[in-house]
Amino acid sequence: MQSDSAAPPAAASESASTPSDRAADSPLCVFFGHHKCATSWITEILMEASFRLGQHLEIVHGPADFDDHDDLGHFVNKRDVDVLAYTNANDVHARALPPMRGFHVVRDPRDVLVSAYFSHLHSHPTDNWPELVEHRDRLQSMSKEDGLMREMDFSEPAFDDMNTWDYDRSDVMELKLETLSPAPEAGFTKVFSFMNMLDRGQTDGMERTAKTIGMAVNRWLYRGRHVLPSMQEAPRVDSWPTLPPETLQTILEEKSFERMSGGREKGEEDVTDHFRKGVPGDWKNHFTEEHVSAFKDRYNDLLLKLGYEEDADWTA
Repeated sequence: MQSDSAAPPAAASESASTPSDRAADSPLCVFFGHHKCATSWITEILMEASFRLGQHLEIVHGPADFDDHDDLGHFVNKRDVDVLAYTNANDVHARALPPMRGFHVVRDPRDVLVSAYFSHLHSHPTDNWPELVEHRDRLQSMSKEDGLMREMDFSEPAFDDMNTWDYDRSDVMELKLETLSPAPEAGFTKVFSFMNMLDRGQTDGMERTAKTIGMAVNRWLYRGRHVLPSMQEAPRVDSWPTLPPETLQTILEEKSFERMSGGREKGEEDVTDHFRKGVPGDWKNHFTEEHVSAFKDRYNDLLLKLGYEEDADWTA
């Protein structure tokens, strides 16, 4: 896996829909995630940051969200997207994007499996996901041990996407959730700096004040567009494309696990909540020897590839 260090963006995609008018020095900003890798938490942070800056964010879960376009690149061009959250990232579709700078977050696949099991059993919305309705019915009719086995089949597409991802892209910062979650300020400072979305202290006090006012105007315009049709064409105040560090800190406090879980601290479990527990290594509390053996048979290469184990003969 590539380190967290910044690097020059890669060349533009060769997709036919790649625009010629998106400047290389003003690339699309993208979050690449995978199911049950804290995509809801990270997307909430990006939504708030984009909201304050007046940038246009779109959330894409998979091909169904852009199947009326030629490809994902065509989708972001036609919708004039500034920030994209691609929550079930697939490398093939990502290759169709125009010049961009992004970050990609993975998680221990064993924790992904356990998180998916409880989420699919209790809390994950089933809207527009008929397969989950059937899957949930099956999970509710069996033991946890059997349910985890079945979840290995159901979550296979997510593991395949993680396995086929290109971890050596110079325009994408690679992060592990286990590093990002316990130190979000340090992690997101790197992320937003890499995507050129963070004010690195180059503005003086008056400029900071102007930026704060601009953010407030953007927020007001955003709300107004949902109330008054006449405001749809009102221009955004977009001369300030970066966040002050203190604003990022405020966003992270607002979107902390404790706040988003209704006051619980990390480690305090609620199996019916989307933000169930928030700690790494929870798989050890649920895997039996049979689960370890089955996971090794199917996904050991992925586990070793991501660096979550160094020895193929790991145990719980």
